[in-house]
Amino acid sequence: MNRRAEPTSARDTFSMPSRLPLFLAAILAAIPAHATKLDLSSNVEVKTANYTHLMTGTEKAGQSFYSEDATLGFVIKDIKLEKTYESSMDVGIVLNSVGIGGNSSTTVTSPQFQEAAGRFPHTDGSPFVREAYIRIYKFLSPKVTATLGRQAFTLGQGITLADDGVGLPGARLEMDRFLRIFKGEVFFFRPYQGEVFTKITGGGLYYPSSEGLWHLYHFWEQTNQPDGTSADEPGYRSVHRLRKISGVRYSLSHNQLNFDGEVMLQRGLARQPDNLGRVNYNAHAFMLKGSWSQHVTFFGTSKMRLAFGKASGNSGPVTDKDKAFMPGFGHKFKGIERDGFGDIAGATLYSLIQTSGTVNGLPNGVSGLNIINAGLDMPLKRMMVSLDLIKFRASQNASDGATQVGREWDLKLTYPLGESLRLKAVYALFKPLSLYDENTTIKLVSLGLTAKF
Repeated sequence: MNRRAEPTSARDTFSMPSRLPLFLAAILAAIPAHATKLDLSSNVEVKTANYTHLMTGTEKAGQSFYSEDATLGFVIKDIKLEKTYESSMDVGIVLNSVGIGGNSSTTVTSPQFQEAAGRFPHTDGSPFVREAYIRIYKFLSPKVTATLGRQAFTLGQGITLADDGVGLPGARLEMDRFLRIFKGEVFFFRPYQGEVFTKITGGGLYYPSSEGLWHLYHFWEQTNQPDGTSADEPGYRSVHRLRKISGVRYSLSHNQLNFDGEVMLQRGLARQPDNLGRVNYNAHAFMLKGSWSQHVTFFGTSKMRLAFGKASGNSGPVTDKDKAFMPGFGHKFKGIERDGFGDIAGATLYSLIQTSGTVNGLPNGVSGLNIINAGLDMPLKRMMVSLDLIKFRASQNASDGATQVGREWDLKLTYPLGESLRLKAVYALFKPLSLYDENTTIKLVSLGLTAKF
């Protein structure tokens, strides 16, 4: 929930409580007198979690940790641009701090969490800039809005492209009533991962039909590795890759029914090191989600959920064609944990929590995932009880071996302590199936408290 203030002078701004951080007080003091409002938002999540029998190679250790994830955002809105006709801008900054185990980044040692933690500049609780942007309304045209700088962004369901909670640096142009009935967008992002940066360029069209919303998009994702280095791919390595990803999404909300479906194609090429030649991408994936709300005696209005998704994979060794669907910047993480299907697996259509130390978390030669999720949300007095059963199967195994990955049961209890405070408990079990020679079950018990302002 946002809280709005309307400062009329610098003096009003400096009268705020002195306990505000110095950087926030300085920025508030710089608000122009003619800015109409200031939106403040904050989110703090503290969580303790215990995983047992995590799998990666010969390591079967557990992992317990305590984490803190806090954001503080403020947007100075409706700043008039005197030199332009009826144009205005917003200036937004979001600060983020992530702390693990009470300011010790070495507390989390399991490889399952290293990739997620590595996205952040540091995990010692020190604040860093997650978003810093300028949004200009009526930019060059009354129908165009431009957002420049590091910004939050999710394309479609987030399967192919998302900022994943760390912001994407670049620019985005949104066009309203494009060709009278469409809404359009173009975007240019340049995210860095260590010393490697990627050029992401694309756009999309939104068409509101009589019952739902159509969304068509396409973007290019181009990455060059520094000299002397190469990157992991499913079954090979590359020094340069150009992914061309196209998608169609259709969503609707009608009375008790909600539906969200997305189909994606991946084309392009990758160049292998040492002049081994090029590999052509030829992959596809889809995800279908639906929910139905129904009044249930004793419980009240409950929601039944179903999801089914599938991505292509490689049926044999990769030579000149890669059929494994794997976008480079799809949504995978929340904080230092996976975020996807299953609280333990955190699966996307192409990856899950590390079990073998590969780029997709699956054993060598295994690629693509089929996911089936059945879930139920039921109110119980003031609590919300959620039950989920998820089944995972690999699309292809290059060695003609097993493809059954595992199944997971999740039980979640959410208890709102107020409009701005929520307590959430999770108990989850992940049972490896025939793809793994495992007789143990991974368990997760977590307790989190989230406060929003």
